[in-house]
Order: sequence, then structure tokens, then C-alpha cells
Amino acid sequence: MVGMANELKIGELALGAGVSRDTVRYYEKQGLLPPARRTPSRYRVYGRETAELLRFIRQAQAIGLTLDDIRELLRQREARTPHECERVAALLEERIAALDRKLEELKAFRRVLAASLSRCRAAHSEECPVVLDLSRVSARRVKSS
Repeated sequence: MVGMANELKIGELALGAGVSRDTVRYYEKQGLLPPARRTPSRYRVYGRETAELLRFIRQAQAIGLTLDDIRELLRQREARTPHECERVAALLEERIAALDRKLEELKAFRRVLAASLSRCRAAHSEECPVVLDLSRVSARRVKSS
């Protein structure tokens, strides 16, 4: 029954993990969480192990893993194969490489923003050079269309 120490309604589960009820339903639909047990009045109830699993999913997302990555980790956890750690390591290496690429893109974008900021601060006219540049780019795109 709901209210027993080892069962949680969907709202309690969601609140404990800092997610919405819709997120819990979505994870369940995606197979990341086991299907909820239903009470006679059709309420979804979950065991404490589901709460732990939901916290694991949220922590994995917080470090940048995708739901597909998490699904693979959950499969590895269940498989218990000798190569489990190697597959997890490969997945983490892929995530690190993706993060490194993203960091380089962000650094390049920061350099562009810093250069634009310098141009704005150095401008001694009423018109902002950055806005003028953007206007020219827009005008070129319209002409080439």
C-alpha cells in the first residue's frame, strides 16, 4: 500500500530526485526506470530501489552523460561481463572527447565576443561597430538569396 515505508507515490519520487512527474514518466517510458506498480486506485507507486536508480540517472546526466549513455551503463550493470569496465571506459572517453570539442568551440566563441567587446569600447562614434558588422552580414545574406 502507498504510505508504506518502502513505497513512494510518483510525486514523492519526483520531489526526492528534483525532477517533475513528467520526467519520471518519460524515464519509465524510455525503459530507464522499471514500470511502476499500480494501486487499486491506479496510483503509480515505486520502490526505494527506483528512487536510487533515479538519483543515479540524475547524477549521470549532471556529469554530461546522455540518456543513451545512461541506458548503456545500466545494461552494463546488469550484464556483469568481463569487459564491462572497458566498455564503460570507452563510453566515458567518447564523452570526454565531445566535451573537449565543445570547450574549444566555446573558447573560440569567447575570443570573438571579447574582440567585439574591445571594438565596442574603443568606438568613438554614435554607431556601434559590432552592430554595423551584423547589419552588413544580414544585408549580404539578403542579396545572395
